[in-house]
Amino acid sequence: MITLFVIGLLLHGLNLLLPAFLRDGRRLNVAANLLNAAALLCGLVFSLSALLSYQRTEYRFTLPVAGPVVIGFDGLSLFFLFTFQLLSLAGSLYAIGYLRHYIERGRSVRAHLWFFTLLIVSLQLVVISHNALVMLIAWEFMAVGAYFSIVLDKDKAEVRQGGFWYFVATHAGVLLLYVCFLTLHELTGSWNFEDFARHAAYDPKALAVILLTGFAGFGIKAGFMPFHAWLPNAHPAAPTHVSGMLSAINIKTGIYGIARLMIMLPALDPAYGWGLLAVSLVSAVLGVWYALAQHEIKKLLAYHSVENIGIIGLGLSVAWLGRCYALPELVVLGFAGALLHTLNHAIFKGLLFFGAGNVYLQAHTGDIEKMGGFARVIPLTAGAFLVGAISICGLPPFNGFASEFLIYKSFFRAGDLLRGYAPLVLLFSAVGLAFMGGLAVACFTKLYGIVFLGVNRSGAAPGRQSEPLLSSFVLLGLAGLCAVIGIFPQTGLRLVAPALGELAGAAQAPANWAAPLGKLQIVFALFLALVAAVYVVKFWMQRRAGVRLRETWGCGYVAVTPRMQYTASGFAEELVKLGRPMLALAVYWEPLLGIVPISARFRSHCDDRMENAWLALHRLIGGALGAFRWIQSGNIRHYVLYTFGAVLFYLLFALVW
Repeated sequence: MITLFVIGLLLHGLNLLLPAFLRDGRRLNVAANLLNAAALLCGLVFSLSALLSYQRTEYRFTLPVAGPVVIGFDGLSLFFLFTFQLLSLAGSLYAIGYLRHYIERGRSVRAHLWFFTLLIVSLQLVVISHNALVMLIAWEFMAVGAYFSIVLDKDKAEVRQGGFWYFVATHAGVLLLYVCFLTLHELTGSWNFEDFARHAAYDPKALAVILLTGFAGFGIKAGFMPFHAWLPNAHPAAPTHVSGMLSAINIKTGIYGIARLMIMLPALDPAYGWGLLAVSLVSAVLGVWYALAQHEIKKLLAYHSVENIGIIGLGLSVAWLGRCYALPELVVLGFAGALLHTLNHAIFKGLLFFGAGNVYLQAHTGDIEKMGGFARVIPLTAGAFLVGAISICGLPPFNGFASEFLIYKSFFRAGDLLRGYAPLVLLFSAVGLAFMGGLAVACFTKLYGIVFLGVNRSGAAPGRQSEPLLSSFVLLGLAGLCAVIGIFPQTGLRLVAPALGELAGAAQAPANWAAPLGKLQIVFALFLALVAAVYVVKFWMQRRAGVRLRETWGCGYVAVTPRMQYTASGFAEELVKLGRPMLALAVYWEPLLGIVPISARFRSHCDDRMENAWLALHRLIGGALGAFRWIQSGNIRHYVLYTFGAVLFYLLFALVW
């Protein structure tokens, strides 16, 4: 089956040459994305069959600098490869219809399609490269591909700013990864992951450097707080098919990296697990709270990515603690919950971003306050978006519930098995997870109600609009996956199972570790049957008795206007106020004054305190470095002197060392 994967890579390579032969933008858009889709279908057949009939496979060859290089298809690599290929396929198909609007505006997409293909290829190479140097090279290609995919509308200042945030964050993270892998190379004399895993005598101080730089480097990419600031800046700046991939799978390379470190390195100190638990809980709670305060649809979804990365981190932290305390059940529950939520989040977040893209094409704005009534304009998108909204809130019977159930269970089992203050901390974490679930329900009630229900506030697209066929296919397909994994969670668990086998200690877990998750489909089926029965009775009674239509009572108002609706600011105001010290909420309003008052206005804005802190640090460092601008004299003789001084310094340093 590996032949199919190789064919897929060759098709991607052919796609990189395609812009040189096709000049027409419309034809290039269709051809390039369909070729990517064909390549990804080949890859999906390989990765899915390899997961279902799992047998670890490796391919070795030698490179001049890296030495022996391993391309590995173990359980973890195959799981992430499948996830990345699935959402890349959805993104490629969705891009065909979405990019057509750019082409109609006269925007060239030739370079964008080239870098978009580079992003898809490099994402796959990152997870199958079991050599640190090769993985870091693929990581750099991924960074370049994502950056140039983001800045398609580079003439807009906010797009350039969002791309800059992404580029800086990615390279700050990779700098820490260089330190992590160089330290591993110094200790083991190899760049291969298998040699890192076989090395037994890790010095505690060196291991601390490896874990801290590795967790921080991959954590920046994943979007853990306080390193999350690039997400709400880059996601709204990118075209929707790129935003969907950034949130669904690009940030998951950080999760892959953390999971890979957990598999390779010994778990000797539980402090790292408790630290990851704290960071993840803060990321999850503040992420959803910041999302609740947003009025830009993509920015809101970006903060929900921070929340869900925090939920994944909670599962990983329990798995680390399970290894430290030699409790296999915790290892399996935490790791399985984290990986299953990785897949689930990729599916429903891709669905939500693509649905938001369809809304944007109709509203021509991302401002939620200017939307409304789009359920009548694009009903298929509205239905699919509702499935994604229920899924991301962790409500049954969709997939978000299945993975969050495992993480809840891991907290309760850890509370039973651990001693001391640990049960209290884990109980607090479980309450925090429930609290963020409630905020997520409030947030998506606001989002769905303001965007899809009521009356359109801006007058855009007053009647029903046609929805592109491929876009509809993508949305329905992702919504179907949300339902399948939610109603039949053992489907997702089977995909996760090979990765669990890679983690030390997981094999000793009890056979019923996931109970009763595997039998919940019976409850869900009964619930759906009850809902269907209620609707049958409703329609039967309507046909028999008829339907009487009356105008909705307007509280005495006769001339009701679109402005007499809930706003996003008003809906979320009280909940956002609860977190005002953390959220930096600012409210602007003009009260009603006089007997005949003029129009009143109300709006609220929430600043990200952590983002402001990074900006303040940037200004501080920039000001300090500005004092040395005299070095850039413009005189070539001074630059030669600088070069000579640097060479002399390095020679003396090497001599002393």
